[in-house]
Amino acid sequence: MPNYYAYLRVSRDTQDVANQRLGLLDYANRQGYAPVVMVEDTVSRSLPWRERLIGRLLTEQAQRGDIVLTAEVTRIAGSPMQVFSLLEVAAERGITIIVTKMGLVLDASLNGQIQAAMFGIASMIEVEFIRARTREGLQRAAAEGRIGGRRPGSTGRLKLDPRKAEVGELHELCVSTPKLAKRFGVTEKTMRKFLARHFPKVGG
Repeated sequence: MPNYYAYLRVSRDTQDVANQRLGLLDYANRQGYAPVVMVEDTVSRSLPWRERLIGRLLTEQAQRGDIVLTAEVTRIAGSPMQVFSLLEVAAERGITIIVTKMGLVLDASLNGQIQAAMFGIASMIEVEFIRARTREGLQRAAAEGRIGGRRPGSTGRLKLDPRKAEVGELHELCVSTPKLAKRFGVTEKTMRKFLARHFPKVGG
């Protein structure tokens, strides 16, 4: 009879593995996999898999015919090369890896290797999209005079702070907010926020 393992990984100890655990146990129950040995890891996926608990599980603990469950490909590996390397070792030792959320069975078969490659690459693309969205958000925040994407009302430094004196002089001369915004190359929203912070008694 095979042994059943479930590998759970989070990047920080402040993250909760409860959802992963519940999902894996639910899958195991539906498939009749019992008992399940839980292997919980707190480590970045950028660390080579051999240096994590999944490495010890695949090279020392699990034996031929055993099954390892994981919620997502990104829990066991952080790049296509890691996926290939991990899958090669698992196949050589006769260990089957199942990605429960996708219902993928990654074993020694060619189909399993192709699926592993596809989802390993997909995980990298997903990370790049997240990074791109973060960069775009920061650029948007800077254009609006918000440093580091700070929310309205934040006490952080504003884009116009170095030109406070210039803005103040024109504001005292009753130059309108739209004209001030145009003159200093910012949006009206940014200018209103700046005036509200530095010249609340004067208006804006």
